[in-house]
Amino acid sequence: MVNIGNTQIRKRVFDCVLLSAVLVAWGWAGMASAVAAGTPAAKGKPKKPAKVAGKFAPKRPAAKAETSFRSSEGLRDPFRLPPPPSEGEGAQAGEMATGPMPPGSRGLIIDQLKLEGIVRQGKENPKMIAVLANPANRAYFLHENDPLYNGVITKITPDSVYFKEDVRDAAGKTTSREVIKKLAPAPGEKK
Repeated sequence: MVNIGNTQIRKRVFDCVLLSAVLVAWGWAGMASAVAAGTPAAKGKPKKPAKVAGKFAPKRPAAKAETSFRSSEGLRDPFRLPPPPSEGEGAQAGEMATGPMPPGSRGLIIDQLKLEGIVRQGKENPKMIAVLANPANRAYFLHENDPLYNGVITKITPDSVYFKEDVRDAAGKTTSREVIKKLAPAPGEKK
């Protein structure tokens, strides 16, 4: 049996702890994968820029940020809003819109909306708020001049909402028409 002194044991324990700490730090820095790949960063040598005619090569410009609201995998980026529909773009009367709809009230199609109610903002304030529901029964509180997918709210009265709807005919010409949605009487209430 070999007799080892306390100082030698302490030295071996210290070496093992030090080696473990280095390996953990090395793994956290991503060096473990670099060693497996055999990259220059793994060998501890900084990579030198290539020389061109005695001068260093110019750095490549950074890639421009993607201006699309779609990511490279084709999925929608949840932190970017899609662009609003351009002039003349929108669904025709009775036609379903194709492609992704903008979020919120900008994605509402006038023909699909149902007028649920009208609210006055205050006693002194004559402005009204229209309560409209989409086919999924999600309520939207909209004001005059709020844009929608295929139009805009032009006027709100105590019993109806007036829309200016953009409609495309078969030739592709865009025209505007006025659409009025009246508030239905409550059950038991006379017209």
